[in-house]
Amino acid sequence: MREYNKRNPQKPLGVKLRVWGGFVAPDWAKSLGGGAPINVVHKKPRTVGRFWGPRFGDFSDEALEKRFKDNAEGQDGILWHIDYAGEVVGFTGIFDINWIDRDGESGIFIGRHDLFGKGIASEAIRLRTQYAWTELRLHRVHNWIGLGNRGSRRANEKAGYVQMGLYPRSWYRSGEWYDEWLGEAFPNTFPAKG
Repeated sequence: MREYNKRNPQKPLGVKLRVWGGFVAPDWAKSLGGGAPINVVHKKPRTVGRFWGPRFGDFSDEALEKRFKDNAEGQDGILWHIDYAGEVVGFTGIFDINWIDRDGESGIFIGRHDLFGKGIASEAIRLRTQYAWTELRLHRVHNWIGLGNRGSRRANEKAGYVQMGLYPRSWYRSGEWYDEWLGEAFPNTFPAKG
């Protein structure tokens, strides 16, 4: 990734993707299990994890440490932290890569709600998707996004993701069902931007 960033220095907003590891997790990441400042269950006020489905799993310190270690050692995915103006503000990745089909699932998370709507996710998704085509040579990248998460869906659409389906009543939380938007991107749908 370092070489990729060097070859592509024109990054709007100062957004960079860095391979996750070798640093202490920021405070927002240390409380992914539901404590302050992130509450992953409630919809209001605007909390960063309200659209997380069951695939996000266990966020205990031990589980997170194991997940990042497994990702670092694995051959079927890559996980980056999102650096904005010199601060780690989220993470993104491509995981469950099927190297025969050249297909992987993507995801993104911005850990500070005060940074929502500032284009950080859009730029990180663009960088991640460009990396999927130019460095990993994938044929397709797909994702699942909570239908109500308009910001995430819009950021993915800016990077060329199109709807391939809708999964109604995908998961249940806090007394209501959530639908998921299923998106996919191909090299020919990816917008060429600098």
